[in-house]
Amino acid sequence: MLAATGDAVAQDESAAEVVVVTGSRIPQTGLSSASPVLVINRQEIEFEGTTDVSTLVNQLPSVFADQTNAQSATATGTSNIDLRGLGAKRSLVLVNGTRLMPADVSSPVADVNQIPAALVDHIEVLTGGGASTVYGSDAMAGVVNFIMRKDFSGIELDGTLSIENADNNNSADRARIAVAGYQQAPENVWDGFTSDAMLLMGANSDNGKANVSVYLGRREIQPVLESARDFSACSLITTFAKFDPSHPADTGLTCGGSSNYDRFLSVDDAVNGLPFNFFEEGTGVPGSGHFVPFTGGPNQEYNFAPLNYLWRPDTRYTGGFFAHYQRTRQLDLTSSFMFTDDDTVAQIAPSGLFFGAGAANGFDEVNCGNPLMTQQERTLLCGADGSGANNLVPGQATLLIGRRNLEGGDRQTELRHVSYRMQIGARGELGQGWSYNANAQYGFTHYSQILNNELSISRVQNALEVDPATGRCFAAEPNAEGIIADPHCVPMDIFNGFGTVTPAALHYVGAEGLQDGISREQIVSGSLTGDLGAWGGRSPWAKSPVAVSLGAEWRADALSLDTSAEFQNNDLSGAGGPTLPVPLVEINSTEGFLETKIPLLQEKRWFEDLSLNAGYRYASYSVAGAASDYKYGAEWQPIGDFRLRASYERAVRAPNVLELFAPATITGLGNDDPCVFSTSGQCANVKNAGTQILECPESSCNARSSGNAALKTETGHTRTAGIVLTPQFLDGFTATIDYFDIHVSGYIDSIDPNLVLLECYGHRATAQSIAFYCPFVHRNAQGQLFGDGFVSAETTNKGFLGTKGVDIEADYTHSLDDWGLAGLGTLDLNLVGTLLNELTVEPFAGSGFIGTYDCAGLYGIVCGGPAPRWRHKFRLTWSPPGDVRLSLAWRHFGPVRFDADTSNHLLNGITNPLLHGMCRGACGDIPDGVLNSADYFDLAAEWAVREGIELRAGVNNVFDREMPVDDNNFVSIGSSILGNGNGFAGSYDALGRTLFVSATIKY
Repeated sequence: MLAATGDAVAQDESAAEVVVVTGSRIPQTGLSSASPVLVINRQEIEFEGTTDVSTLVNQLPSVFADQTNAQSATATGTSNIDLRGLGAKRSLVLVNGTRLMPADVSSPVADVNQIPAALVDHIEVLTGGGASTVYGSDAMAGVVNFIMRKDFSGIELDGTLSIENADNNNSADRARIAVAGYQQAPENVWDGFTSDAMLLMGANSDNGKANVSVYLGRREIQPVLESARDFSACSLITTFAKFDPSHPADTGLTCGGSSNYDRFLSVDDAVNGLPFNFFEEGTGVPGSGHFVPFTGGPNQEYNFAPLNYLWRPDTRYTGGFFAHYQRTRQLDLTSSFMFTDDDTVAQIAPSGLFFGAGAANGFDEVNCGNPLMTQQERTLLCGADGSGANNLVPGQATLLIGRRNLEGGDRQTELRHVSYRMQIGARGELGQGWSYNANAQYGFTHYSQILNNELSISRVQNALEVDPATGRCFAAEPNAEGIIADPHCVPMDIFNGFGTVTPAALHYVGAEGLQDGISREQIVSGSLTGDLGAWGGRSPWAKSPVAVSLGAEWRADALSLDTSAEFQNNDLSGAGGPTLPVPLVEINSTEGFLETKIPLLQEKRWFEDLSLNAGYRYASYSVAGAASDYKYGAEWQPIGDFRLRASYERAVRAPNVLELFAPATITGLGNDDPCVFSTSGQCANVKNAGTQILECPESSCNARSSGNAALKTETGHTRTAGIVLTPQFLDGFTATIDYFDIHVSGYIDSIDPNLVLLECYGHRATAQSIAFYCPFVHRNAQGQLFGDGFVSAETTNKGFLGTKGVDIEADYTHSLDDWGLAGLGTLDLNLVGTLLNELTVEPFAGSGFIGTYDCAGLYGIVCGGPAPRWRHKFRLTWSPPGDVRLSLAWRHFGPVRFDADTSNHLLNGITNPLLHGMCRGACGDIPDGVLNSADYFDLAAEWAVREGIELRAGVNNVFDREMPVDDNNFVSIGSSILGNGNGFAGSYDALGRTLFVSATIKY
């Protein structure tokens, strides 16, 4: 169950009178905090049966999904935590009150894969103010503090086995697949087997002053393909059909696919006009190929979904120790070491010759004399005489080709993170109520990526140019100067159906990409904590003296990345653009901090306690300059029944290494060129007499992202106010209600390329927006936004992020004897909920002609993952007499609406034009543009068999509630970093019901 919000449990539970609460370095004389702190205790971890702490934390209503095991195409191989939906880089993760280092070179934030669930004692989550002043940069949205088990004595073996089960009996899903003629998912499927084992050993010294606790663990997760679920067995696309109540199974969705299957688009203006679409049909036998018109029908589009991983495989090894030796009360030496080796594979459908990824500035070229073409194909591409004399390049067919590499197999990206975290420290008493704490920390992660089953763009071009006289590649024959460009070239037959690319040709054109990098963090810090009672630092109306904590910290972060030539030269057809190396770069900061707690009145009428707290932190960043944080707050408890609290914090976040120094990289922007469809406004200036604007590959043009060494720090303002209810007339009941308001100005992010296109070419573009945004558009010599054309997405300080809402928690523990149910034990009830009022973004500071948008209650192209207005988690636990406990949890995730739906279809229409860029105007009614609320029910049982043996079992998502799904193409869920399997698999339960059994054996 969850402990009371704002009344965090002690980090040293054996001394309740002196506790340290996350969000402050000052020990408290009671379990209280001016800012809300939520605690997930050990029993909640065991009841959920999870082996992944991010899954557990993501169930909290105040936490939004980020990188999880549910990503594939967009996977980094990490698990991250995003408090309040402000981004994982604004959520600080701690282990025992100290930073968990960044662990990935592509997203330098903490990876909680390094934390084995079986080793966690409890988790403290601070979502209010004060965190940045106490802990420094990155705590804009709050802190998640994992308190690990320590001072363990004996031997303990903890193990968990789990498996996923899905009925796969959704009639609407299965009807869509039947109409499309695709393979159905099997009914009543069992998969996703996970095993987790942890060995914990500990020993105390004879005098009880020393302890060493050692742990070793292994976790393995089996993969789940999208073909194994009926909602993900095909890629969904909207039909724009109105909802018909007489046919409730027709939700406006149908199975779609990719036109990158076996499609050819001629761009030669002398061949049947522009453009001219073909689909290649052949039996896989030379001479059988012929072109038919491309119409985009089911047999001409590729169902890429079944081969993607819905849930990635993962193998993790963990090990380490926690140790301390108290020589005297003045010197307690501490040390810890944590090791993690996490290896996962992300799989998506086969690579191929993708539209716009050709070697000739996005185009492919085939010589008209290529003997692998049939006569019909040569006539269509090169004219009636087959010479191609009138083509753009005489004798050459200039094409956009979209052909899947079915012969080469699925694309697989192996992502591996090997991490080390080492700490040494000393702490002790100094007398007169003062103590010190000093420690040094070193964190290091080695990252590697291997991208398999790719195609080399340059070698494919060589293999398409075939000598009709010899049947060999021209690149394998000497030119006029006697030079052989590539003696290993083997011709590639893409003109006679699938199966015609020979193993030798596949070996030649096949490629892999390698990345290797490191992330490193070093910290040295020290603090003094005590009270001023001996110097008269006490209010005359208070029992407790003024307490203070002051200290200093030095922190350095470094990152480097090396990439293979294939990545650097953009020679991998399905990699989405070049990935350039990042030389070793280090940034550092020197910081000082001060915190105080001032009891003003205590044990007085209407003032059982009135206390103030304040803090200040000064930081000098090596690149971003100097910045200051400060906070202040108050707590007032007039009577024992309730307590009021409020806080304010000014926080800063310094840019990380990648935000400052990332090299320019081409990625997809998830949208097409608006001038393909428009001839008005700025598009009229683009479409001159010699320019034919073509659709971008997969309707996703190029965006070029890069770092920016001129970035400044973000500035945040956090306000909280709340009430803690502990009514004496209702024994065992506590409740908290807390208002939060977080505003982050000058937030660091890349320029939104979709917003650029909207404000430059959209229906509401003005002279002001055109002048501001159009310079970010860089078309190539042919006027395209692919090839070497792009939209700039440079990292910059933007406008603001803001969120407002209310957190609610209630706890009630009661004996059933008092309800006339003698001898039946006790009931524990806990409710945690969040009402989200606003999740607001201003894309650029002070740009009134652009404005802001609010993503509360929405999801989509602009807003990204779902942000429901209401979420909650409710748990009911029955503890009958004896050794058994039973628990039921109810998780509710409210409905969300597609952010560009302007209709009054189910909710009020969304009128903000910033959310309509993809439609180049108002989107109108999108009938499938609502993800309905999701309710999940979990059952768990715990049985203490005898001393030293405990068994647990449970079923999560008992009723197999499917993940809400939507259009993976027009709505482009798949292009979202959180999207997978036609939905947001990290936000919802994507696999169905989870059954688990766990055992703990202790000697």
